Amino acid sequence: MSFFLSLVSFLTSIFRPSRRRVRVLMYHKVAAQHSDGLTVNVAQLEQQLIFLKANGYEFITVAQLKSPSLLPPKSVLLTFDDAYLNNLEYAYPVLKKHQARAVIFVPTAYVGKSSSWDTTAEPLLSLAELRSLDNAVFELGLHAHTHQNFKNSSLLEIRQELTQNLAFFEENQLPFVRALAYPYGGRPKDARTKQKMYDLLQEMAIDYAFRIGNRLNSWPVSNVYEIQRLDIRGNDSFQMFKNKVKWGKWF
Repeated sequence: MSFFLSLVSFLTSIFRPSRRRVRVLMYHKVAAQHSDGLTVNVAQLEQQLIFLKANGYEFITVAQLKSPSLLPPKSVLLTFDDAYLNNLEYAYPVLKKHQARAVIFVPTAYVGKSSSWDTTAEPLLSLAELRSLDNAVFELGLHAHTHQNFKNSSLLEIRQELTQNLAFFEENQLPFVRALAYPYGGRPKDARTKQKMYDLLQEMAIDYAFRIGNRLNSWPVSNVYEIQRLDIRGNDSFQMFKNKVKWGKWF
């Protein structure tokens, strides 16, 4: 029964004519040649962007989501989690070359430091580097202050994380979009607590929040705090990438 319901939901989203389709791609690291679960290499990223453009997909920004009727029919939002230095070193030249846009979600307690949550920590963008980013290519967004997984967090902890996250951007006069990517894709398990988190996000004037989910979004989306992203992995084949972009997760 669950398979049947999932298939019906999928087909409904495909053939719903009054809504745009928004694909949100989730990246983390970009390397010169190496690739793994969280890392695509330069050649992979370029191949993916060429495919998207050749097949009529158009790159959008978070800011454009506020005007659903103006979104291209085949909209793609590129997102990068954690603000790795390699996003500037390796992703930026490829994005610039192909006139792509992307949003980087920043865990602000770690700006200028390294990713302690990784098995092997990697350097993250400094404040000066965040300031230097080409705003014709990059938007900046929220990724909690200390990269905390909200799955088991209290509402007080979530409020503190987001308050500090917002304060960093505001105190440093760093332009940003009021969009959050949940670290690890985690949200409270309890339905009542999750709803209170949604209420908190609305209270704090956060416009959107992104999870994982690996499904396509019909836009306007039914819940702006549960926007799904396609997990782009460096150890997936190019055919897998094409299937994810075209169909998302079927079941």
